[in-house]
Amino acid sequence: MDVAPPRTQGILIGFAILLAGVGAASLGLSQLARAAISPALLLWAALPMVGAAAAGLALYRLHGLITARYVLNRNGLGVRWGLAVEEIPLPEVRIERPHDLLRARLRPQGAVRWPGCVVGVGEVEGLGRVEFFSTRGQAGMLLVTSPRGILAISPPDPEAFLRAFVAAARQGALDPIQARSARPDLFPARLWRDPVARPLLFAGIALPLVLLGFLGLRAASLPAAVPFGFDALGNPDSLVPPGRLLLLPLIGGLCWACDLALGSALYRRGPARNSTPAGGGAADRASSRFVPRRGHAEGDPGGDRSLAYAIWALAVVVGLLLWGAALNLLAAA
Repeated sequence: MDVAPPRTQGILIGFAILLAGVGAASLGLSQLARAAISPALLLWAALPMVGAAAAGLALYRLHGLITARYVLNRNGLGVRWGLAVEEIPLPEVRIERPHDLLRARLRPQGAVRWPGCVVGVGEVEGLGRVEFFSTRGQAGMLLVTSPRGILAISPPDPEAFLRAFVAAARQGALDPIQARSARPDLFPARLWRDPVARPLLFAGIALPLVLLGFLGLRAASLPAAVPFGFDALGNPDSLVPPGRLLLLPLIGGLCWACDLALGSALYRRGPARNSTPAGGGAADRASSRFVPRRGHAEGDPGGDRSLAYAIWALAVVVGLLLWGAALNLLAAA
């Protein structure tokens, strides 16, 4: 049996989120291109960032939904969801419907999901850690239990899937597959988990954004011309329209983006890593009869992290310097 979960609802909602994110990013960029200095500048600057993040997340979830498959035969069970792959020998598998007391607690925790896309990991009382590869709520889920953990799946016809499992188990395995488990090691998620990288990156982008909002709030009180530099004696020089001050947060944002790209290249440098085999050995590397090896994990989290941290910290230093320059220019105005 080779089936896909019901996914029409999840794909439609995912495409709606994707379009909304692209629309928000486009609106923010178009307004930034022609907006005068005002408090609304912070909103127009935030829209592209929020929109791009929402669109990227929607694309990732849509890839999982479109590629989702459940494969079951007498040799084993295979689950594919985007870049995640699970292959389990059938003798190690137990599939059952969750009982009524568990259904109310069957949901992933801390994961971004929507109706038709129930994906993530949750700690369920009475079961422990459960990984969800489902498009339905609790009533449409089946629990797959193996020595490596518990999966929650949602085949289109749960009763037919259960019958196929019982029939396959009775037939016995002819050529049992090797157990294999692969999960994507996404680079943004790795940065999020890093206790040093996360605050550095947030501080680096927050400084120019807050400076942009600060200048917008001060716009009404600024004169028609403000200084944009100082001479050798420290006196204000080069009077310009107030809008020229927007160059300061723009420089900070560009510096952060360049440092992010360069630091990321150093951070992720290292040997590639394809999957996490459950059994190991040459037999495991050769086994992929159920689910194609289309996805692979990111590079090893090694690399020159110290240099990456230093580069990201440089963006924070530049942001602080630009704040100092802006405050001095406003004081001189």
